[in-house]
Amino acid sequence: MPRATVTKSTEKFELKSLPEAFVVIRRMNYGEKLNRQDDMLNMRAGGDSKDEFATEIKIMNKKVALTDFANLIVDHNLTDENDVKLNFKNPSHVLALDPVVGDEIGQLMDKLNSFEGDEATKNS
Repeated sequence: MPRATVTKSTEKFELKSLPEAFVVIRRMNYGEKLNRQDDMLNMRAGGDSKDEFATEIKIMNKKVALTDFANLIVDHNLTDENDVKLNFKNPSHVLALDPVVGDEIGQLMDKLNSFEGDEATKNS
């Protein structure tokens, strides 16, 4: 019978934006993915102004990204300017990343945990 649960729990990725750098990303189960989607949509449907609503959306995106970095990256070789290994459970370490590196890691986490037609079956 076809197995429908997450069996391959992690995948290692070499970063294109930072030579010799890698991250090991954990694959979410469906329940975690649903919780992530709930977190992204858990915002007020309105506000006193457009700016207030836009601010809430940005805050939720940041919260979800910080949670993803803390929970899905299980290993890496990334350091700060003092060669101290970054701790992605510490939000200030995530926020200090070079934006190009942070964007690439975010895209890798999304790619590993999203269904994209035939691409999703190749990663299983």
